[in-house]
Amino acid sequence: MKKRIVKWSLPGALALSIGLLATPVPAKAANPCTVMICMAGMAGVGTPSGGCGSSISHYFSIIRFGFWGYSPSRTAAARLRYLNSCPGSLANEGIITVIQAMYGTIP
Repeated sequence: MKKRIVKWSLPGALALSIGLLATPVPAKAANPCTVMICMAGMAGVGTPSGGCGSSISHYFSIIRFGFWGYSPSRTAAARLRYLNSCPGSLANEGIITVIQAMYGTIP
């Protein structure tokens, strides 16, 4: 009986420890104002700057699904809510409109 317990517990413990080591660490959420500036540069409204890779990736990682799969309208609404969470979004409403028109529904 003891051999059977040891026989099954060692591989289980090994698999659990490997699983815990392989668990990805969640990335820190990007600042919505930084995302807005980087996306404005990408849309041609602002000046493109270096170091925007993670901010642009964060914007495009905002994806929503409906019953039938990918939902462009829900994705655009979620991205708009995220950009509007920047305190300066009211002053930059035109820029956000251009960003959303170009990239709001792209999966």
